[in-house]
Amino acid sequence: MISTDNKCNNFAEREVVVGNKMGLHSRPAAEIARMLSRYQGEVSLCRSNGSGEPADCHSVLSMLILAAGRGTRLTLRVEGDEAQSILEQLGNYFDRNFDEESE
Repeated sequence: MISTDNKCNNFAEREVVVGNKMGLHSRPAAEIARMLSRYQGEVSLCRSNGSGEPADCHSVLSMLILAAGRGTRLTLRVEGDEAQSILEQLGNYFDRNFDEESE
């Protein structure tokens, strides 16, 4: 879903679920930050229930602070010109359980 906020900036967001056994740990967090290394827009993750602060997806430490274990529902928000394509890329990575075993 691509939307426009009050400032007329493009953004896209979707809910993702952490499905792998070990949760959002250092390897997938580092891979997400690597995927975003050339992307200048803002990308954040926050718990879908609204608790806690959003994590900056350009920062491994920020994502680790979420302590997102298996089954955690997160809202992924991407802002900028390429918002939809970045959202699809990251959403697919979550859907693939970070390319790890899901059991």
